[in-house]
Amino acid sequence: MSRVIVLGVCLAVAGLLAVLVLLFPTADADRIYIHMVIHGVPVGGMTPEEAMEALRERFQPELASLRIRYTLEGEEVAERGYEAFGAHFDFTEVVESAQVYGQVRNLWRRLTRLLGRAHEITTPPVFRFDPARIENEITEIAGKLHRPPVNARLSHQNGQIVVLPEKPGLAIDTALAIAHTQALLAELAEGTIALTPRVLPPRYTTADLNFTVSVLGAYQTFYLGGFDDPRIRNINKAAGRIHNQVIFPEEIFSTGTVIGAHLPNSGYEAALVLVRGEPVEDIGGGVCQVATTLYNAVLRSELKVVQRHNHSARVSYADFGFDATLAGDWYDLKFKNNTPKPILITAEMGGGRLHIALHGLEGRPAGRTIRFTSERTGTTEPGPYKEIVDAALAPGQRVITLESVMGYTYEVFKHVYMHNQAVERIQVNTSTYRPLPGVVSVGR
Repeated sequence: MSRVIVLGVCLAVAGLLAVLVLLFPTADADRIYIHMVIHGVPVGGMTPEEAMEALRERFQPELASLRIRYTLEGEEVAERGYEAFGAHFDFTEVVESAQVYGQVRNLWRRLTRLLGRAHEITTPPVFRFDPARIENEITEIAGKLHRPPVNARLSHQNGQIVVLPEKPGLAIDTALAIAHTQALLAELAEGTIALTPRVLPPRYTTADLNFTVSVLGAYQTFYLGGFDDPRIRNINKAAGRIHNQVIFPEEIFSTGTVIGAHLPNSGYEAALVLVRGEPVEDIGGGVCQVATTLYNAVLRSELKVVQRHNHSARVSYADFGFDATLAGDWYDLKFKNNTPKPILITAEMGGGRLHIALHGLEGRPAGRTIRFTSERTGTTEPGPYKEIVDAALAPGQRVITLESVMGYTYEVFKHVYMHNQAVERIQVNTSTYRPLPGVVSVGR
């Protein structure tokens, strides 16, 4: 009889529990089971977003503390934390599993939830890192260590042309460094990665410069004044910037880029320049004399002129057709080293003259000489004088304050001789100089 009672009681309790379980509502769809624990972190009652934030706060600092060091030839050159590579734990799947646990209508699980039994999930989160950020970080490290090779070069020192030896460059094998970094990250390990250097050989060595250096072409222009004149100081600065410049075979030399008078904070001063034929003050006034002198040296070296522009009016230091101007990024003097060896530019000032020479391998035959001439091929009238009222003049009085200037077109020719016999006449350039109407002041 007692067994029947016990059995009845058990059945009654079980039935009651079953009814309670069936009547017990499922968990809030937006909340995790109240007694849920993920990797030791209580997340019960949280939304999935809150749970992921709690897990990140618990584990991300530990991840961020992991460091990877980089060495080059035994010396530490860089260090990065895991966060630099976008490394993080992705708890999305784990949290979704926790949320699903509270929604399953399994009788036993619902009974467990009813009795408040804790449930822990220890499924490992997904570990992720950003390959693009790894590449960026390694590229930055490699960029700071990169050392370009230095070619052997000619240099003018103490009145002599000497050869400066080459220096090899260095580059880092970034692909290998990226692979090693990814391997350490995949193991969630700290460590030291020895960067693999690659030697970058220079293109030209001292052996390539083992030739007799000759003056290929030289020219000089003259100036008045001393270094108390900003124009002379500008000429000196520009000449100093092209002095000892080396142009390797097939390279194009940009005079404007090297002189840099158009660049901010260039160091040049305001001085007179020609703008539309009229003298005005501008930063870098005088540098065109350096460009003009260099242009004439280039012509005599018979290098290939790639770009050249004449002034709007004739300049005092060069004849028609033999000047060269620089302006901003659009007017430049460019020429190409079309010889098989490097060319050295020297520029020296003193005694009222600017002397520029180009030094290299003389490949022209003996007995060959050249000279240059310019020929006027057209003229343009300046038009009538512009009248300006001057109250200081008597009525009807007229005073010319600026003379008119004719416009001209000139062509420059190169004449080639072999043993003093003319063999060729080559047109070098065409230059057009604008007419400039004069100005007359008139009294009223």
